[in-house]
Amino acid sequence: MSKVKVHQIDPKERRRIVGELLDVVSGIKSRDEMFELLFRLMTPSEVVMLARRLQIAKMILADSGYEMIQKKLHVSHRTIADVEGWLRENDNRAGLLGRRLQSVKKHEKSKHSESMLDKYAHHRFLKELFG
Repeated sequence: MSKVKVHQIDPKERRRIVGELLDVVSGIKSRDEMFELLFRLMTPSEVVMLARRLQIAKMILADSGYEMIQKKLHVSHRTIADVEGWLRENDNRAGLLGRRLQSVKKHEKSKHSESMLDKYAHHRFLKELFG
């Protein structure tokens, strides 16, 4: 699939299709369903890029500096700045993401079952991103 030039899509159409995506994602009830959606619709590289941006946000919320984030995640200064800008432009985002990350951390501590990432050998490298 070729890259989409976002600004060439009619704004109404963009809102409609993104809204549809949000409706589908918000209806997902399990990690297995999310796995199926992400890895069937996106390439492994796209999933990793999204997961990396989440890790950047997590480290920013933990007050990690740009140099530490760059060293640990091997991302550019620009990517970190973009994620930080997104977080800081709306006070609710940082709070919402922080609460969600805490919820995930609590869930992970209580969970002892094998994840879908363990079942697919070619995706095991992604498990490290979540751990």
